[in-house]
Amino acid sequence: MFRNFGLFGLVSLVLVLTISVSGQTDETNGEVMDTNGAAVSGAKVTLRNKQTGKEVKTQTDGTGSFSFRELPVGNYVIKADAEGFSFTSREISIPGSSTDIKLQLSVGNINEKVTVTATRTQISTIDTAVPVSVIDRDEIEQKNLNTISDIFRTLPGTSTVNEGAFQVRPRIRGLDSNRVLILVDGERLNNARTSTGQSGIEPGLIETEQIETLEVVRGSGSVLYGTDALAGTVNIITKDASRNREVGFRFGAVFNGYVSSNESGRRGNLAIDGSSKSFSFRLAQSLERYANYFSGDPNGNQIDGVNADGEVLNSQSHGSNTQLTTRFFFDDNNDLKLNYERRRAGNIGSPTLAGVFNGFFPYSDRDKFSGRYEIRNINKYLANITASAYYQTQKRNFSNILDVPAAPPFFPGEYQFSETVTDTRSVGFDFQSNWILGMKNFLTAGVSFFRDENSDDRYLEVFTGNYAVFPPVLVRTEDFSPSVPNSKFGSFAFFAQDQYQASDRLKFVGGIRAERVTSRSEPTTGFSLPAVVSLELTPAEIDGLGLTDFDAGLNVNETTLTGDFGVVFKATEDVSFTGRIGRSYRVANLFERFFTGAGSIGGFLVANPNLKPESGINIDTSVKFVTSKFAGSVTYFNNTYKNFLSSVQLFDDNGVAFLNSAGGLYQTQNISRARIQGVEAEFEMPLKIRKGFITPSGNFTYLRGDNLDSDQPLNTITPLKSFLSLRWQNESNRFYADWSTRIVNKQDRLSASFLISNGGAEPGFTVSDIGGGYTFRHETYRLSVNAGVKNVFDRYYNEQFVFAPARGRSFVAGTTIEFHNK
Repeated sequence: MFRNFGLFGLVSLVLVLTISVSGQTDETNGEVMDTNGAAVSGAKVTLRNKQTGKEVKTQTDGTGSFSFRELPVGNYVIKADAEGFSFTSREISIPGSSTDIKLQLSVGNINEKVTVTATRTQISTIDTAVPVSVIDRDEIEQKNLNTISDIFRTLPGTSTVNEGAFQVRPRIRGLDSNRVLILVDGERLNNARTSTGQSGIEPGLIETEQIETLEVVRGSGSVLYGTDALAGTVNIITKDASRNREVGFRFGAVFNGYVSSNESGRRGNLAIDGSSKSFSFRLAQSLERYANYFSGDPNGNQIDGVNADGEVLNSQSHGSNTQLTTRFFFDDNNDLKLNYERRRAGNIGSPTLAGVFNGFFPYSDRDKFSGRYEIRNINKYLANITASAYYQTQKRNFSNILDVPAAPPFFPGEYQFSETVTDTRSVGFDFQSNWILGMKNFLTAGVSFFRDENSDDRYLEVFTGNYAVFPPVLVRTEDFSPSVPNSKFGSFAFFAQDQYQASDRLKFVGGIRAERVTSRSEPTTGFSLPAVVSLELTPAEIDGLGLTDFDAGLNVNETTLTGDFGVVFKATEDVSFTGRIGRSYRVANLFERFFTGAGSIGGFLVANPNLKPESGINIDTSVKFVTSKFAGSVTYFNNTYKNFLSSVQLFDDNGVAFLNSAGGLYQTQNISRARIQGVEAEFEMPLKIRKGFITPSGNFTYLRGDNLDSDQPLNTITPLKSFLSLRWQNESNRFYADWSTRIVNKQDRLSASFLISNGGAEPGFTVSDIGGGYTFRHETYRLSVNAGVKNVFDRYYNEQFVFAPARGRSFVAGTTIEFHNK
């Protein structure tokens, strides 16, 4: 049925395309006034071409007037802002709105949010058909984050998995991080070797001080970005090397520092940059170090891996990051960007895994080379072409130690050391074109490709008891068999998305994607079905599980056709209604399809070459409000999924568990249909007081998950989360102070089996933070100091469905010192 929908979407896009003649206008004029009709002089006016992304800027004169000359015909967003006022923006068409543009500013401090992730082009968040959150650099600095993943605790519809300064990962609308696509500058960070459950790719591979903007799109992103964008898409946009349009060469330097008292954490980053009209560069180096963190006051809550004083053992990490970005500007319409990033992280612990069982990463390294060439204003139909390519290596070592003490004379103890080094090499390219097809159509189309190539080195040393003698003695064995064969995972896709402006108030957005995904394994020395498995199962049972000759190599090809359709209706300049229906999917990765060996859950996990892709039908409806005095949105979503992947225990025809004495036999299988639905709401309301503003803000999320096959609740779904904040700032925006509280309600709507294994419901919690800071801006330098207290009341709590306790009270501070010559 959805295949027909995708074809219908393609035909619809063709039918709505029209062609018109393009040219230039001589002059575009306007004026900026306040709510009393007085002229606002010195206001910044920015005009952005929606098709090409090119911006032109000017300022109002003493009468509040402004003008632009020789603008190409097209659709634009015009924005005006001035100190002490809220921004104002609106869409205009040229010609059509080329004279007498009147913009009105109100006292306030609500800022416009612009996203490039939701549509692959710059667009205001109020004009998107999907829910999106955008966190800019100022917010990142003011929040004093340990790691960028901490931000997901405060956004609507999101939460986190795991703890520590490196291993925190996002969860979106109840789905774990492997079902979330993470991009860096629009390029995939996910690799196909990461495991399932509470694993997945770590955003900690991107150092926090290198990030300019974080964009989180909730809901399907498969049409534009492909597999893994099942629950949402996260785009981490790093700092760039900006162009200097003035005469001469401009130099600058920036220092960012951060300290946290809880885990004696510290992070420092130094960057230098330079720019002219034709060339720019940015070189940055950072270092970071975090010791074990401390939970809130345990107050008798003792668990393994946490000392009586709250120290969470094995939660440390160290790291460094180097980034070099260069840009060449051949003219106003052609530029080339080259980027190299080197990330080194080491001594990364898995919080609370200490004692009898210890798991850690001795290192997790990432190197990436990337390049992007962009051409703008090619002709009256073709607005923009962007071609980008990257090569990335990610190499990490995961080690674990099992050390069971001896109990003489009958038990000699047990010892096991396991080391798995995964080496994943990724290559990819993306070609995107933006077309102006008449005044009403803007088409984005292109192709994308990526391939992950993985090889594993594994070493296992085991000391087990020989009970044939008394007293029993330990016997040593070694095993070099990899758990995953040498394998490749890749994709080639075509995508197209059309924005059709039916009227000034009504816009339709439709897209399709055709993608072919390949999973290929090669015969690999040492990779085979474990003897303990092949001896217990009959040949018929092995064949029924798809394990016959799977170690001889496998080639699986899957083709998907995906589409979505959205509507944006602007009831007024301040209120819009949006809706979207789309299909999402996720193809099983190399771990899920091929892993064969002892599993972290105990027992043995065997491969499953026959896995089907997970898929979903996602519906989002929203109403959004943006005025100078209030901004907010309410979203209802209903997402239905099928073929969810999960590791399940295997039984024979008589219901007897295989390998029961050895912990059981497990396999990843497509097991269920599920529905996750909910409501997300957020608001911001600045109130003018004497010489400043008080701004209440917050967001609320309600989630409900159901297993449609078993008629049981879905687990790992946080039901109700609220985030409330109260902020004061002065009119010049130099000083600010804020208080925030996060409230997570108890989750007792869980499956019966989970309630038993979990020991009951998942507790709720309330945690509060305070902060404040000072920023001084000058024409050539900026000084910013931010300080605060995290977990003010030192609460002992766990993020829901995370075993390790969260960080306790911590005094944090960050500073930014920035300098540029004129």
